[in-house]
Amino acid sequence: MNRRIRGGIRAAGAVMVAGSASFLTGAFMPVSRVYVEREPQRKLEILLADPVQWRAELAFLGAGTIVLPVGVAMLARHWGEDRGLHGLDRPPGRRLAVAGTVLLAAGAGAFLVDLSARFNDPEGFALGHQPLWPFHAYMWSSLAGMAALGGALLREKRRDSGSGIPRWPGWLNLGGAAAFAGVLAGTGDIPPLFVYLVGFATGAALILRGRENRSHIFGGSE
Repeated sequence: MNRRIRGGIRAAGAVMVAGSASFLTGAFMPVSRVYVEREPQRKLEILLADPVQWRAELAFLGAGTIVLPVGVAMLARHWGEDRGLHGLDRPPGRRLAVAGTVLLAAGAGAFLVDLSARFNDPEGFALGHQPLWPFHAYMWSSLAGMAALGGALLREKRRDSGSGIPRWPGWLNLGGAAAFAGVLAGTGDIPPLFVYLVGFATGAALILRGRENRSHIFGGSE
């Protein structure tokens, strides 16, 4: 049983890494300098100079935004599935993991609305004519999802020193969400790539932990 669960945790981590990597690939494409350009007309020139790269970047961002919650959902699915009768005895962090999945997915939906507007009307984006609420809804929902996932990871009770996963990904998600929320509340803006840097690190931790040959994981036993 544990071999299958370890494989499921590795798969969840791999999906989280893949989604985060996709987003970060888009975020670091050359055309992304449009986000730090202050002059609207200059923004428009950047987008019109390479519309194909702009659309490719939006595709990478959209794919990453969709895939990351899938990885978190896979993690929640395997949370304590080998415990109790028909899996009813769930570790305390599972509900928070599910909440994190829902919040990240809701944020992804809002961001896809925003990306669609950028794709269809790059001029409106460059000149600041598009509404800001989809981006703000995306960021606040994503940060809430990060916090929920961090709480889930920290609440996972390790039955011995070799069970569960390290606590640092939980603190990274929880602390990162709090710090990023403070910046967003204070400035009204924050680069969303920080969410995916944390997601990448969390996924990597799950992959590495899932490979370890331990007798207990997520509250289960061989």
